[in-house]
Amino acid sequence: MRDLAALDPASYAALWRFLFGIDLTSVVECGNRPADDAVLRLVSDVRRCEVRVRDGLYVRLVDVGAALEARRYRAPVDLVLEVEDDFCPWNAGRWRLTGDAEGEASCRRTEDRADLSLSVRELGAAYLGGVSLTALAAAGLVREHRPGTVAEAATAFSWDVAPWCPHGF
Repeated sequence: MRDLAALDPASYAALWRFLFGIDLTSVVECGNRPADDAVLRLVSDVRRCEVRVRDGLYVRLVDVGAALEARRYRAPVDLVLEVEDDFCPWNAGRWRLTGDAEGEASCRRTEDRADLSLSVRELGAAYLGGVSLTALAAAGLVREHRPGTVAEAATAFSWDVAPWCPHGF
């Protein structure tokens, strides 16, 4: 199957139940679905599904200040990020990020002490909300300088739905 979409969750579930119920069908294959797709909750035994996760959506922040101002945040955030970027040196340095769930965000250069240090690669991974800053910190890729900042930032950068690009390019 190439595409399946619906306007609401009930219709989405009904479409999948229809596909699952077609006579003489033993396998339903679907590719390029969101990581948090509801279809995995509609099957009777998700362990029988052959789920493969592939990364197909990459974000490379070219203008850290503009990019962080352009997104919304799940929770209020006020912290200083020290960003490393060898390829785009204008991104390197300390940035004060303030934002909230209402869509108001500001990201400006600062000389204040850093709360978190990370490379632009990790910032890009967390930008869409699909990769947790907590997981990146556990891997040693994000350094916390003020206790509790990783948890605060991870909550602010998280989102209700996983990022997904339905179209290849």
